[in-house]
Amino acid sequence: MIKQDIQHALLSNLSQRVHLISGETYTGVCRIDHHADALQIETKKGNLTVPYWTIKRFV
Repeated sequence: MIKQDIQHALLSNLSQRVHLISGETYTGVCRIDHHADALQIETKKGNLTVPYWTIKRFV
């Protein structure tokens, strides 16, 4: 996905479902980590940081 598309998807600051190219899907509040050039996903089980290139889509 393009970073601009990711930013538009996160404007609501609500829980998002993120599907990765590896087939995994995570649900949580997402925040952009500009320093790491990645997306942080705060799930019920903990925090996860994924690089932008691993995101396939928001479902």
